[in-house]
Amino acid sequence: MNASVESMIHVSDELVFNLSNDSISYIFRVSPEGILEHIHFGSRVAPSSGLSAEPRRAFRCTVLEYQGVKNYNLDDTPQEYPLFGTSDMRHPALHLINAQGNTTNILLYKSHRISSDKPALNGLPSSRGGDSQTLVVCLVDTVSKLEVELNYTVYREHDVIARSSSIKNVGENAVCLKTAMSSALDLPQGDYELVHFRGSWAREFEQERMPMPHGRFAIESARGTSSNAHNPFLAVMNKGTDEQYGDVYATALMYSGNFAITAEKNEFESVRICAGINPFNFQWKLESGESFSTPESLQVFSAAGLGGMSQVWHAFIKQHVSPSQFKDVPRPTYLNSWEAAYFDVSHEVVLGLADQAKEMGAQMLVLDDGWFAGRNDDTTSLGDWFSDEKKFPQGVEETARQVKEKGLKFGLWFEPEMVNKESQLYRDHPEWLIQVPERTLSTGRGQNVLDLSRSDVVEYLFERVDSFLSSGLIDYVKWDINRVFSECGSLQLPAERQLEQPHRYMLGLYELVERITSKYPNVLFENCASGGNRFDLGMLRFMSQGWVSDMCDPVGRLSIINGASHLFPLSVLASYIGPVPNHQNGRVTSVKMRKEVGFFAAARGLSLNEDDLSADKKELQDAVALYNETAHDMVSGEFHRLRFTKNEVCWQLISQDKQRVYVGYYHILSSPNLPYRRIKLAGLAADETYRMVSTGATYGGDALTSLGIDLPHVDVVLHQQHSDNSDYMDEGDFSSRLMVFERV
Repeated sequence: MNASVESMIHVSDELVFNLSNDSISYIFRVSPEGILEHIHFGSRVAPSSGLSAEPRRAFRCTVLEYQGVKNYNLDDTPQEYPLFGTSDMRHPALHLINAQGNTTNILLYKSHRISSDKPALNGLPSSRGGDSQTLVVCLVDTVSKLEVELNYTVYREHDVIARSSSIKNVGENAVCLKTAMSSALDLPQGDYELVHFRGSWAREFEQERMPMPHGRFAIESARGTSSNAHNPFLAVMNKGTDEQYGDVYATALMYSGNFAITAEKNEFESVRICAGINPFNFQWKLESGESFSTPESLQVFSAAGLGGMSQVWHAFIKQHVSPSQFKDVPRPTYLNSWEAAYFDVSHEVVLGLADQAKEMGAQMLVLDDGWFAGRNDDTTSLGDWFSDEKKFPQGVEETARQVKEKGLKFGLWFEPEMVNKESQLYRDHPEWLIQVPERTLSTGRGQNVLDLSRSDVVEYLFERVDSFLSSGLIDYVKWDINRVFSECGSLQLPAERQLEQPHRYMLGLYELVERITSKYPNVLFENCASGGNRFDLGMLRFMSQGWVSDMCDPVGRLSIINGASHLFPLSVLASYIGPVPNHQNGRVTSVKMRKEVGFFAAARGLSLNEDDLSADKKELQDAVALYNETAHDMVSGEFHRLRFTKNEVCWQLISQDKQRVYVGYYHILSSPNLPYRRIKLAGLAADETYRMVSTGATYGGDALTSLGIDLPHVDVVLHQQHSDNSDYMDEGDFSSRLMVFERV
């Protein structure tokens, strides 16, 4: 460790560990018995400060005393990595069947070490280090012959603690892991609320806020993907917390498979948050000398409400999660072939679309589904990643070359993890499917899942994707997956290891995408899974952006973007202007509203057929021009949620150089005699002056943040009577207004 840099990790002679930067502290200690007791996670506490509050030891009726230690009850003691069965009856972070056949295990402090950076996790995505320090605490169970290392990384510039664990079997006989969580956080008694994001296809990231219940609340996936039903993110906050005020404790998991995040409130109102691989339908045989690494859990504390929490996540993800080569790099505007041609693509069709993309002002043409051998509908050919010779006689690469000669970038869609039984790949390798013996396999969209727990499958997929990218003609890849997993098993694994298959699949997937993205660092990868079915930090560690939802209707997308923005910055979000009536809900909206909702994403484009492009040509050209002009601001700016109700949404983005402020206001359903609305902007310099571009009026930053601005008003009668309509929205339902301010 560089002695000239002030340490962020302090260890006292009494083995009190204090991990602190200028804003937050994470503190725990070793008890006299050797148990790691949690003390504090929250606002900074100087290492020199005495512990004014700590776990109590007092007599309680009908509770157990740990190993007969008077008044020491683990069921009401906050711990760093709790186990079950020795006076703690809550759900544990680690649960395993030891070599003696029981589940009673005890982890006691052995040693610790500190490093000046952050080591990578074995086979798993993890956040990058940088100006950070890592504490590794080693715990042992001398009876069960276990060693567990707990990893904690603290960052100087980010209010984030990165955590993971490694479990090693140092005995002579195998043990069986049943639960191996990445982190546990015991909070002090309090009046808490929860926020999580639930959903389904085309309605991902629906925010649900609720009081912390007694008992155990869980969000989880057993679908093989992190899923659109529950995103692997949970925030716990003081009751009444809003966007600006209140303490928030947030946890996000950097994992793309079966996960669980739980919040348990016991009879003494102690709260425990655990995050990691879903213990349901999971086990892992750990032979002598073997180790098991858990995914990384990221924990954030904010004393500035949900908005403050989001600012921490956004800055951290851009700096330490997303691929660094695309940090602050403007994303190209694009035309996607899907709504234009569906499966009926060909060399000639793609070149025609390229001409239309150029005419619209777009910078990239994306060839979506339908380009590979025999792919004429969604029932066939997945797995056969070769150019369709009838549609592309000279190969997709030649089409890409000619598109690039027109001055455009070229993108290509893949769905590598899936297979149709109507494919040459399946005929050659039926054993490559995820499957269990003597069971009929379920299908989704007519497809099954390849078993990426097998190295031969990983190698085949790498070779096929590599064969296209090696041409040097592909600038962008959209990596899709369109179903969840069922009948999970592998013909290559023995019976006692079948429940390892889902996690082994994830290890194979991470190996595959790491190899591809490392070999082609200048290719822009977009993560997609029927929209947001695997929109998580694990995939975004390798891929710079994600398709957050198939919902392209702007009204339907408002809640999705608003929800996702609690964790994800705009730099990782992709959107496009789609057709009307909308294909997901049938709604008809204006190009203006589609443009202005889609504005708040880094990767923006069009997916429209020739008639749509022609009918709205001028408006679409203006939209693309706006997207091109603001591309850098979207990928690097600072996003704020100003208002979100069932009928109104207001967002704000400040450019990285603080010169421009964008305010989007969206009004869903019209009604007569509505109240006038005002909104206070966020994050502006009080002593600076800002000019509204549309009117030329100037305002002080203090006025915009303290007094606020009057929002446009929806009123048909007033709209018809005034010649100056700058204060009014478009008539009727589904109205929007994008306001731009420039610093004078």
